[in-house]
Amino acid sequence: MTTSLYLRRLDYVLVAAVAAIVALGWLTVDSATRADIADDPGYYAFRHGLYIALGVLAAVVLSALDPQLFRRFLWPIYGVTIALLVVVLGLAAARGSSRWITIGFFNLQPSEVGKLALAVCLAAFVSDRVREHPGSWRTLGLALAFVAPPALLVFVEPDLGTSIVYAAITVTILFIAGTRMVQFAALGVAAAVVLTVVFVALPRVGVQVLEGYQMARLTAFVNPSEDLGDAAYQVNQSKIAIGSGALVGKGVQGATQTTDNFLPEHHTDFIFAVVGEQRGFVGAAFLLSLYVLVIWRAARTITLAASLYESLIAAGIAGMFLTQVFVNIGMTIGIMPTTGIPLPFMTYGGSNTVVNLAAVGILCAIQIRGGVPLPPPLASHDVVVNARRRFGEAAPPPLARR
Repeated sequence: MTTSLYLRRLDYVLVAAVAAIVALGWLTVDSATRADIADDPGYYAFRHGLYIALGVLAAVVLSALDPQLFRRFLWPIYGVTIALLVVVLGLAAARGSSRWITIGFFNLQPSEVGKLALAVCLAAFVSDRVREHPGSWRTLGLALAFVAPPALLVFVEPDLGTSIVYAAITVTILFIAGTRMVQFAALGVAAAVVLTVVFVALPRVGVQVLEGYQMARLTAFVNPSEDLGDAAYQVNQSKIAIGSGALVGKGVQGATQTTDNFLPEHHTDFIFAVVGEQRGFVGAAFLLSLYVLVIWRAARTITLAASLYESLIAAGIAGMFLTQVFVNIGMTIGIMPTTGIPLPFMTYGGSNTVVNLAAVGILCAIQIRGGVPLPPPLASHDVVVNARRRFGEAAPPPLARR
């Protein structure tokens, strides 16, 4: 692939929208954390800048690679992902869960890496089977068996939010692969049964599947007026921050919910509330419009892909972005339970920043190669004509149409 072709086929709308969100995210992290570390006000902004640089590098490299390369290494990628998820369970827990592997200044979160790995691997696994058995129950069963190990390992960490994202990636890939509505209905019934067992049946016999803080978050969502400590406090402070921003916001200095640390996790899970307080409805609406652009371009990639495999990757990434944005913003305004899902390109953190930018690189790679039409195969008559002309012989008469 030549440089001119790369530049001509690059999705500049997608790149510009992501760049705008990343820039706004860095500015928000910087302004929200200035008072967090007294002797080093730029601590979080500097580190987040490094994460962004790593993510941009990953995006550029992946955009130049043929996505079919991942298909060849399906099982090694899947195996490494499972291994990382197993390793992290044996490490010391932080904030009630085991999620990070410390590598120098970088905290690797395997569950974040697993999102993109799942999209790439499941797309390959499904595309290899769906052509032979389209819409079959066997293909659906094998796909669910493929997803189960990483999803269960993430759930056990425990990380309920990321498990939801894994489920969304799976559903979007299966939908584009042609899974029938009756099969989705069966999955819905099965999911309802599992949720009933986890949240109702098992707790009544003394078996708690979820951690105490997870149950408190879900209970606070169902009964927001009930005093449930931190679970309710976080959402209430987030609502106050967003509401106080009014139309155009209170500015960086006037955003007292953030600067006075009333709003917890203001640079991670609740960064959208910081945007709402600092920049008001106008700033929040602008950010949402940028996310609409990103998700639209990701969905558009599904139709531009050169193969079913690449379409399924794009579907998985689109589902990943949509779910993260909807759940994260939903929990900050109280319409979704608090689950700890990061806001793409905005939330401070190494793994989620690098993984989301890497996913954009893969989308660009799919579009670049999908926009290049393949030369049509020559008909048998044309092959004979060209061969005879080369050797100076008369061409045969055209074949009659049938």
